[in-house]
Amino acid sequence: MQNNYDQLLEETKTKILSIVELKPENQWTLDTNKDGYIIYTRNNPENGLKINRTETNAAVDPEEFINLVIDMTRKKEYDSNFLEGRLIEKLDQNTFIFYARGKPPTFFIDARDFCLLSRVYKLGDDHFMTITKSIEHPQVPAVKGVQRGEIVFSAWIVKKQPNGQTNIIIIGNMNPKGDIPKAIINQGAKFQAEGVKKAVEYLTKNKKK
Repeated sequence: MQNNYDQLLEETKTKILSIVELKPENQWTLDTNKDGYIIYTRNNPENGLKINRTETNAAVDPEEFINLVIDMTRKKEYDSNFLEGRLIEKLDQNTFIFYARGKPPTFFIDARDFCLLSRVYKLGDDHFMTITKSIEHPQVPAVKGVQRGEIVFSAWIVKKQPNGQTNIIIIGNMNPKGDIPKAIINQGAKFQAEGVKKAVEYLTKNKKK
């Protein structure tokens, strides 16, 4: 099973690195540029859903930031829309399986939960990447009244810049599954940017002396 996970993560990493750069051939469209958060979107031809990409620069430590955002057991510390995060299995020092559940965006939509395979990669000095993807796991069965969503792929890429700031990029493609209005699905870019901002503000507020 570990070999299957390794292959899944490596294939996902290769796919993300092939599209993350803002090159013409990657067909990114500028969605929003506000308060230092730049959002681009593009279509995923494999499922017809939007891929969202948010980028910002912040005065945070890259390793501290990556350790915060990869850990679903800590997400409630900075995101009030998050309900529950559990570590299901630690496969090695950098690879984890998490259960995650969030609040629905509106009262008439079921809550979503996820079973996630995540890994942290160190790409260089003060340069990190995470890969997260939905999987099935025997310890994470479906929950009655909660719709199991799918993270097709998600990645953080963070790197310390010469000016001392950390460049932060998150790219993700989610299929919420179930009956959900397309207008809500298309707000995914906004929700993604809000998540980045919450993590940055939390670390800035709680910066280690």
